[in-house]
Amino acid sequence: MKNKSVSPIPNTQYLTPNPLLSLHLPDFHRVSLTLAGCGGTGSHLASGLAPLALALHERGIACDLRLVDPDLVESKNLGRQLFAHADLGRPKAAVLAHRLNAAYGLRIEAVQGKLESVETHKDALDLVIGAVDNLPARAHIEKLVVESEGKLWWLDCGNERETGQVSLGNVPAGKLGKPQLGLIDRLPMPSVVYPDLVKPVARAKKSKGMRSTASCADAIASGDQSLVVNRMVAAWALSLLHDFILMRRLAVFSVAFNLRWGSSSALALDAKTLASFA
Repeated sequence: MKNKSVSPIPNTQYLTPNPLLSLHLPDFHRVSLTLAGCGGTGSHLASGLAPLALALHERGIACDLRLVDPDLVESKNLGRQLFAHADLGRPKAAVLAHRLNAAYGLRIEAVQGKLESVETHKDALDLVIGAVDNLPARAHIEKLVVESEGKLWWLDCGNERETGQVSLGNVPAGKLGKPQLGLIDRLPMPSVVYPDLVKPVARAKKSKGMRSTASCADAIASGDQSLVVNRMVAAWALSLLHDFILMRRLAVFSVAFNLRWGSSSALALDAKTLASFA
């Protein structure tokens, strides 16, 4: 499954000269994770979300993990995605859930279909992780996040041939507010940082390969996409989730990388950076 990617974040740096803000999350006794998309990036994400859920359980925090994907495993998925020959013809979400439940003793839910809704819960940290491959799917996630009024967090993952990005947030532009005493509980949602996630890319950009109608699996087969780019996206996403959920802290909330040049850039959690998205 292909995941949308846009240009690397401009004018950013890994280390910031500005004082970092402290992430302030309400106390939560439950974490609800919904992964939308179980393909190239999503299958690798699922394998990392299960240990995260297990770590939460060991800390006495309940974790509900739901995998959502409408597709069946095809032969072109083998190798790049975490599926085997025995999985051919079976629902991707169900295959991953069964395998991870057996490995970790969890109760991961599998849904064969498109993401329709995400519930939010009292005293819970609710998060949707997008590893989808089209504008309408991302626009629907954006709608759910806006309607939650900051309650639902969104981590979006995207990639192209050799580049990718992950971005975490929970409110649209104009809803950030100002940090109080160096604390922040709202971040710009991914479609604010990357408007092209939910809007058509200009024709000029299309000609430069910013978007392709081919799936990730087809792109791999034709040599148009790196075999490891999805794994890198998943690794960055899991790193952000680890800090966000387990450590309850963040230094950056968005990361972009380029495999060809071995480079990465990030948006730091500081007042100046957040003000640029207000």
